[in-house]
Amino acid sequence: MNEAETPLTPNEKHWLWNIWHSQRLESELGICPSCSSANIEFQVWRLGDGTIRKYQNCPDCRALIEAARRSEEETARLVKVSHVRRYMRETCGIPPKFMVEDFSTFKAGWQDKALEVCQSYADDFPLGNAPRGYPSLYLWSTESWGCGKTHLAAAICHRVFDRWTGKKGCPRIVFLSEPELFRRIQATYSFSREESNVRESEDDIIKSIVGADLLVLDDVGKEPRKDMQFVRRTLFAIINARYNALLPMVVTANLDPGRLKEHLDEPPTEASFNRLWEMTDGRSIRMDGRSYRKGGKVQ
Repeated sequence: MNEAETPLTPNEKHWLWNIWHSQRLESELGICPSCSSANIEFQVWRLGDGTIRKYQNCPDCRALIEAARRSEEETARLVKVSHVRRYMRETCGIPPKFMVEDFSTFKAGWQDKALEVCQSYADDFPLGNAPRGYPSLYLWSTESWGCGKTHLAAAICHRVFDRWTGKKGCPRIVFLSEPELFRRIQATYSFSREESNVRESEDDIIKSIVGADLLVLDDVGKEPRKDMQFVRRTLFAIINARYNALLPMVVTANLDPGRLKEHLDEPPTEASFNRLWEMTDGRSIRMDGRSYRKGGKVQ
């Protein structure tokens, strides 16, 4: 169950049952205890458990009391939302360096078009339900390192979390670099029998990635690996599962579309790349220097 969807406590359930089964009785006249106004008609109710409750305030004071109650409830709700946001943000995998980096801290005048596209992507990201059918995003460069791809990917996550106001569940985001993904998977191979019973397995890792509302896969192809069959098999499992579930990904790489295709698939197959390319609607954002590319086929 999502942290934002806390079940009712027994006391809350009893209170709701009492209100639902209440009955209004004959009103009484009296003095408002808040402002001392006389000849105020008090509402008298018999609650579901037989308790008699008198609402002994004038209409103006009742309105003030109700407003104060709503304000307290809203404050408590916002505190709860803030706690859930913080928990989801701190556990989704955003690197510590980028926990304080968002769109507002992205260097202006460097990759303005990429910044604009990523802001729109985050602002339009569906909230409240699984974002099925929402397009994926592919940020890439080949000539420039440190041009802001990871910064923008993290900023998308921050904006999605910040937009969530507590309605339904908070979006679940997984932010993971490709090198980290394979380090986590390989670590499971060295667990003892006792450790394997309490620590995450390879299946656990894949399932958590596949089921997230948004997956950010950073630095794809960054580290060369000897067993490329294993790499491609794992990445196909992730991409294919999210493709079938219509769930989006944000992919960053220092690989152009042609080299990304080579990394994902053993020629002549193109299963992983074709699925990912379709998920992006054939769009990519090039972040070499100040250039930007959108649309068109891979040459």
